[in-house]
Amino acid sequence: MSTTARIERFLKHDLWVMDIDSLHGLQRVGVQLLRLVWAAAMEFSNRLLDARAAGLVYTTLLSFVPFLAVTFSVLKAFDVHHSIEPVLAQALEPLGQKGEEITAQVIEFVSHIKVGVLGVVGIAGLLYTTYSLIDKIETTLNAIWRVQRGRSLTRKFTDYLSVVLVGPVLVVTALGLLASVQSNTVVQRIIEFQPFGYLIVSAAHLMPFVLLSGLFTFVYKFVPNTTVRFRSALVGGATAAILWVLAGEAFAAFVVQSSNYSAIYSGFAILVLFLLWLYIGWVIILVGAQVAFFHQNPTAYRTQFLLANNSYAFRERLALVLLVQIARRYVQGSLPLQPSELAAEIDMPVSLVEEQVDRLIRHGILCRILEPAGIGLVKPPELIAVTDVLQAVRQKDATGPVLRYDSGSEVDRLLDSRDRAVTEALAGITLQSLVHRAEQPSAKQIRA
Repeated sequence: MSTTARIERFLKHDLWVMDIDSLHGLQRVGVQLLRLVWAAAMEFSNRLLDARAAGLVYTTLLSFVPFLAVTFSVLKAFDVHHSIEPVLAQALEPLGQKGEEITAQVIEFVSHIKVGVLGVVGIAGLLYTTYSLIDKIETTLNAIWRVQRGRSLTRKFTDYLSVVLVGPVLVVTALGLLASVQSNTVVQRIIEFQPFGYLIVSAAHLMPFVLLSGLFTFVYKFVPNTTVRFRSALVGGATAAILWVLAGEAFAAFVVQSSNYSAIYSGFAILVLFLLWLYIGWVIILVGAQVAFFHQNPTAYRTQFLLANNSYAFRERLALVLLVQIARRYVQGSLPLQPSELAAEIDMPVSLVEEQVDRLIRHGILCRILEPAGIGLVKPPELIAVTDVLQAVRQKDATGPVLRYDSGSEVDRLLDSRDRAVTEALAGITLQSLVHRAEQPSAKQIRA
């Protein structure tokens, strides 16, 4: 086997099946880091992240000024609307002097918008455009987290309204407190004494990075319509903040050397650079979200690979493990669980569990319980045969014709014989017997 083939096999197979619990120290950290980097790189190479980033750039262009107008109006109610300019200037700092021009033009345009004279239709359009930006961000992050269902319309209204009304106030308040602390007389006197002065100055330089990490962490934690662990959101937020700082330095150097763009695009050069930085910014945010997802679901890439290759063995094991877990709670008299809770119980990504739950609901094996909310069995486990479960997993739809060909009668007889043998071997085995006779398979057995 050539060196290239070995490397490819390691990155696509060996890296994901090795027992990470048996590793220690730097070796374990190195494997985890390599998994995160490689999984995120594969998503980008499959044209998923860059396509989503391009869609967000388009939505941002349509919603940028209306969103700032709504934010400006909210901040004006608290008499802190002047603080929006430094925040925008900081975001566009890599554009250099052109960033300052864009900031000045946008602020001037937004400050002249009179929300009160727009009328009901105008205000509704302004709010809808703002809503569409936040909704697009949620949809994109849900896709990264493999979440099939977004928020309900009621939750969208309340959650998005909170983001628009509370978010800008908190950000500006945090920046204002930071500035006031730095200019405080007591702090200035402490700076004069070493090493306290050095530590305070270093902390002041790190504070923008900390705030940026906190902002990204907040987005990754609360925007996706699923349960995101704080540690995973923090890893994704720190990753995005580091990439943002590095990309900002690199892009600023690029802008300095981009005099040719001005010669080619003339007055449009500033627009081209703005679009380019907007695209890079969204790619960084999505990469951070991808890192957070793979940190929380380190086996997701491997399981997605198995599903992409139509591994029926994997699907069958996942369905049976899922049903045994539900049947065990039924026998014990425990409350039903939601798909996200079931995913945590069997250590699998939520998207895979939701897909399997939907399939089993279509085939009349599972159902959604309203009170108490959760996933339950349609009938007692002693009435659900294992053969029915396997048949449901192998069929794409609950009903549909089975194609048979006269010229392939020998093949049909062979497959029918196999199916009869499997049915006879599993005759009498139900979910009830699985619960009583066997322990629940581990996540490693599912992925074997």
